[in-house]
Amino acid sequence: MRRTTVTVPADTDTEATGRLWARILSKLAVLAPPWVLLGVTAGAGAVSHAVWGQPPEVTWVAMAATVGTLGLTGLTWAITHARRMLGRVHATATTAAVGGWLTVVTVTGMGPDVVTGALWWGGGFLALSWNMRAVIRHVDPDQGSGGDALGALFDRAKEQAGLKGARARAKEVTDRKIKGTLALPPGQATVAEAQRAIGKLESGMQVPPGTIALAADPDRADLAEITVSDPRILRKPIPWPGPSRPGASINEPIRVGVWQDGDDCEFRLRRHLQKMGTNGSGKSIGGAWNVLGETMTRNDVAIIAIDTSKDDQTLGPLREGLARLDTHKTDAVRVLRAVHERIPKRTKWLAQNNFSNWEPGCGLTYWVLWIEEAAKFISSLSSKDEERLEEIVKELRSAGGTIVLSLQRSDYTQMPTLVRGQLAKMCFGLSSAEDAKWGLSTRQQKVDTVEPELWDANYPGMAYLDAPGVSEKHAYMPLRTFDWGTDGRAAMAAHAHEYAHARRQVDPFTAELIALPTTTASATSDTTLDGDDDMPLDDELGTDEEFDVAGDVLDEAARMDQELADPDPAVTATARPDTPVQQPTSEENEALDAETSALRLSPEETRAKVHAWLAERAATGQRSFKASDDGLTELRHQVGMKRGWTYKVLRELVDDGRLTVEDGVYTIVVEDAVDDDQAAA
Repeated sequence: MRRTTVTVPADTDTEATGRLWARILSKLAVLAPPWVLLGVTAGAGAVSHAVWGQPPEVTWVAMAATVGTLGLTGLTWAITHARRMLGRVHATATTAAVGGWLTVVTVTGMGPDVVTGALWWGGGFLALSWNMRAVIRHVDPDQGSGGDALGALFDRAKEQAGLKGARARAKEVTDRKIKGTLALPPGQATVAEAQRAIGKLESGMQVPPGTIALAADPDRADLAEITVSDPRILRKPIPWPGPSRPGASINEPIRVGVWQDGDDCEFRLRRHLQKMGTNGSGKSIGGAWNVLGETMTRNDVAIIAIDTSKDDQTLGPLREGLARLDTHKTDAVRVLRAVHERIPKRTKWLAQNNFSNWEPGCGLTYWVLWIEEAAKFISSLSSKDEERLEEIVKELRSAGGTIVLSLQRSDYTQMPTLVRGQLAKMCFGLSSAEDAKWGLSTRQQKVDTVEPELWDANYPGMAYLDAPGVSEKHAYMPLRTFDWGTDGRAAMAAHAHEYAHARRQVDPFTAELIALPTTTASATSDTTLDGDDDMPLDDELGTDEEFDVAGDVLDEAARMDQELADPDPAVTATARPDTPVQQPTSEENEALDAETSALRLSPEETRAKVHAWLAERAATGQRSFKASDDGLTELRHQVGMKRGWTYKVLRELVDDGRLTVEDGVYTIVVEDAVDDDQAAA
């Protein structure tokens, strides 16, 4: 058997020696620059003295060299701002030493021993110090990126995150954060892609989740502002430091906490706000107390608060600082209708006084309508009052007011979609990721690292906020609201007493609202606000039908002042007098007939019809449906009920265990119970 032998040529001594010298030279190339600079400096000093070392030139050259040395030293300090302090001082001191020695040697020459000693000993030590830094930087990669801590962190993980070619550079370094610029490779990556890769970046950097925040540069698509901070600092309560701007206008930002990067969390309460979080997440104490505690210190605001769920438990300590606090449904609905009635009066007053919108000093007190446990309150409203609430949300801002709704879950069964779309978002800890889409803003939902469900109720007071005055980077960054201490109720009560609303001057519209009568608990307990029809607020308002008719007439009369009415009701919306009017189709006629022939049924009768519809579906095997189902919509029109009423009835059946709901799809699970209800009705 023939054996094939493969000969591998051995390295010759010459080749091995060549590679060794190459490695040595590469190391020397790193260490040589300081020594080369030392030699160049010595030669430059000798030449400078030979050319300009005699009077009168030496005087002018010495002056110029001194000014130049000072300028270069200052420039070195300025351009090394991204380095750590040691590197910045080292570079600046080296520049000053070289410039100073050149100035002296130009005047004296190399003869004096002190000049020569300064060159060899001082210059030698400087060169050695730079060699030591080069060696340490080579051994410790964290010292790379030119001493830029942010660049070193980013370079460690960028390839794993799919951001090869991107560069990060620090612009500001403080005890709480590193702020810098992220430059993406043009045409190869976008800021949105970088935001989606934040989790991989944090993993590659081996830092806690939530460390990095990215915000797009408004002027260049390939740049982003990057902020690195420690999320663990928010895990401990932050004491309330006191009001930020007592006596200022509500138009100024209010401070409610601290962002993760150490900046004060401030925003303007000039847009409606939704405050959402699971039970125990801190939305009441951390959210309500801080927002209201700051708001009541402003000189042009009146806070009208409603909490029909917890009575005085949440807002009781704030009572003195509030213009009004209603804890009974009857009073709360009365206030809601009064606000709705006075909005046109306020906008008319602003127009008559040449104001397009509410402004500080315009003469009207700014209203903050605060509703705790809003889901329960909204579910107790009649359809007409729910419509009033929607109109308040649409119109209150222009009349000088903000509405704040606090609840645990803002899905479509508990919050009208029209209302939710008008609200800024403050989201505390949640129980599940599914809830996050109801509590976060649209731009927050696009960033994977915005995850309030990770907190649940374990970190009370931690939240995300997207509201007027909040930058993009802070919208993606957690905050922690201030803590009021172990005896928080006493501290808040003392604060509310100091800024009591009773000592404040208000406009006539606000005075009327504050002076509305209140009912006793016993009177309120017999009051029903269920169903689509408006029910009496107290006995003196008469029967249900009388209140319904009178309420509609009075409401329309209040909102349609004679001076604002159409001067010629005969004029129609036709574009031209000779334009023919399009007649309705047969389908449209049927729809109109169905609307006009809507039944006038009691709440029990309308529920019985829904139960009958469900029993019919169950009997035919159609157990799943949506609230927008054509059959259910047709039934709703027949009985004259609104969409909110449909959700209310379905939610009752879900709470009773007769239906289940997932992603908007309802499923009948207890057919017999539905049939029993139908038979009982």
